[in-house]
Amino acid sequence: MGKDTVPFHTIPDAPPSVSAGAIMGRVADSVGFRFRWAVEGLVDADLAYKPAPDCMTLAELILHIHDLLAGAARSVDLPPEKPLAEASSCGQMVSAVLDLCSRLSVRYKTMTDADLAASTPALWTNVNGHLADCLTHIGQVLSWRRLAGAPPAPADLFGGLPPKGA
Repeated sequence: MGKDTVPFHTIPDAPPSVSAGAIMGRVADSVGFRFRWAVEGLVDADLAYKPAPDCMTLAELILHIHDLLAGAARSVDLPPEKPLAEASSCGQMVSAVLDLCSRLSVRYKTMTDADLAASTPALWTNVNGHLADCLTHIGQVLSWRRLAGAPPAPADLFGGLPPKGA
């Protein structure tokens, strides 16, 4: 996929106003942006890598990130996702995760404070559970890639910009 077809080449502009939905949407955008650049350049052959026998493979990490996002999506009434199969290609897995981040971002940004309040305690579980865990596992993807000798080019995570030259 080219940079024009893959979501989260850059992080979307900040919302014009501050609200709970805008903040949650921005967290989903951050997950999408960080994930997109953590997996840039991965190919199917990379998916079996794991640094130790008791660690998840890259494929298992990506599937787990997808499952966490699917759980967050269900809690805010997004249509159910079909589970990803372990036999999915790298491109299919990456596309499914990025699509889910995009849809979750839009959903959160359209929710009022009352809508979000009505989704509690799931809202809090999404913050300290699903979404925080996604960020942890994205960090693992980056670590696994570095350990395998194939680190991705570093994106500007604070500025929301792609790696230089991307």
